[in-house]
Amino acid sequence: MNQESIISRLQQLTRIYDFSAFFEETAALAAEQLQAEGAAFIVREGNNLRYLFFHGLPSAYAELSSHVFPDNQGISGRALQLDQAVFVENYPADSSAMPEYVATGLKASLVIPVHGPEGTNGILAISWFAANIPVVDGGQLQLAQLLADMLGAAWYRMGMELHLEHIATRDALTGVPNRYQLEERLQTACARAQRDQRTLALVLLDIDGFKEVNDNLGHQAGDRLLREIVTRLQDVLRASDTIVRLAGDEFLLLLENLHSRRDLEDILQRVLIALNIRMGVDHQQIRITASAGVTTYPHDEVPVLELIHHADQAVYRAKSQGGNRWAYYDHDDDERRSTAQRLRGELERALKQKEFVLYWQPIIDLHTGQCVAAEALIRWQHPERGLLLPASFMDIAENSPAMQRIGAWVTQEACRQGNQWAEQGFLLDIQINLSARQIENHRLCEELRANLNMCPVLLPERVCLELVERIALRDIGKTSRLIHDCQSLGVRFALDDFGTGPAALQYLLELGCNQIKIDHTFVIPMTRSQRHQDMVRAMVQMAHALGVSVTAEGIEDEITLQLLQTSGADRGQGYHIARPMPAQEMIAYLPK
Repeated sequence: MNQESIISRLQQLTRIYDFSAFFEETAALAAEQLQAEGAAFIVREGNNLRYLFFHGLPSAYAELSSHVFPDNQGISGRALQLDQAVFVENYPADSSAMPEYVATGLKASLVIPVHGPEGTNGILAISWFAANIPVVDGGQLQLAQLLADMLGAAWYRMGMELHLEHIATRDALTGVPNRYQLEERLQTACARAQRDQRTLALVLLDIDGFKEVNDNLGHQAGDRLLREIVTRLQDVLRASDTIVRLAGDEFLLLLENLHSRRDLEDILQRVLIALNIRMGVDHQQIRITASAGVTTYPHDEVPVLELIHHADQAVYRAKSQGGNRWAYYDHDDDERRSTAQRLRGELERALKQKEFVLYWQPIIDLHTGQCVAAEALIRWQHPERGLLLPASFMDIAENSPAMQRIGAWVTQEACRQGNQWAEQGFLLDIQINLSARQIENHRLCEELRANLNMCPVLLPERVCLELVERIALRDIGKTSRLIHDCQSLGVRFALDDFGTGPAALQYLLELGCNQIKIDHTFVIPMTRSQRHQDMVRAMVQMAHALGVSVTAEGIEDEITLQLLQTSGADRGQGYHIARPMPAQEMIAYLPK
């Protein structure tokens, strides 16, 4: 081959980026130019040498691929010690010959050190097995050395690529795989589970108390804890299981080849016991536990990324149940969460599109039977799901920023309707429920004054704001100040769901409400329980002694109505009297 052809071949080599393909082309060019049968790449690992790649060599020689020998033995060891090429024309007769290679028929060998940035990292061995060994001149030796140097550069480049891949796919702190390798590993694990007809479990671990470690003991302690967690997991998991660090204090376990749920739960139990950790610095002790969300494949047969979502939903359930436990993915629970999430996203639209409406439930004077008040109750006229009751969306709304504006709309719309009825000559108290966010709003009194100014016919004393007892008790002092400020406008306050919160009598005194509404859980059982009758009668007497009026909720039948009338309660409401209805249907109940 002429010089121009060799240069062309070398240029082609520089464009090959896969190491095994690069070696094949390098070995082929070396063997061709030196008229040899083949070549091998021997990699240096510590103080040993190991064959890695072969090209064009007899099968007897290639069978020695698993052979490992010290780096000071054989002609390879001599080349490494001299740090230069060694050519042995009669290998069987050489003092450094190794019997196992003589047995393969090796006649001659040229071994050339392969260099890298940190020294010699291997050997390029060119081998002859024919009887006639050609003369290796200086030019051929120079080419062989160039090929070895190119091989060293390619080997270093591959090592760098592997290192970068390791950095990209391994968590730097703990050394376990990170989320960037997760999808591929999960795809492979699911395929194995299908093939072997075995169960695969995904376990999402969330560390309970990790934030307290970072906050109280410092981030170095947090890092130490994460490394300790991985060490403990490796101690209790099987060799076939995989630990992936997702982010922060979240880890995903891939548990393969499970025979039964008992197998899985044995592992889960070991994991939770192992992650029950106490950490302390400077007399501060923090207890660490873990919550685990579990889903199994192929029982939960969805795309792999959806499996991770399901495990995440399950860990949320485990934490909501107190943590330090595992919970399985529950499809129905996930559906409820998805529905709630969709509704939460639609609240702003509902406000803009005026999908919220008020229904009204009449409240009667228990002594005259006449309708004296109406409670404003929100409904959602959903464009797809129809009319939604508060139970299906108010808890969602309470945890949404939109709740402040929803509550303001309810107050404004209820006052507007009350003003309209007053203009028509109907004397009716307007009962309006306040949300937790409204109670926390320091502008509530100012907004209420603005609403009353826009409703000049509606007397302020006809407006009664209802506070749910559990919300009113969150901050007694703040709630008491709110009530006092709003009462200065002339409006009244009712403590709703009375009797369901702690120390109701004490807080009734502190809050200064004008009215209590006895919760339906006390009223409904009255027909079959003398104790409930006595309890309601005692509530009524106590409230009256404090100058507070009493409304009873949950009147479902005539007997309950009569019992409440004899108990001395002032007002009542319930399905026996009337169900909530649109404003236009209230005309039949309104007093002149």
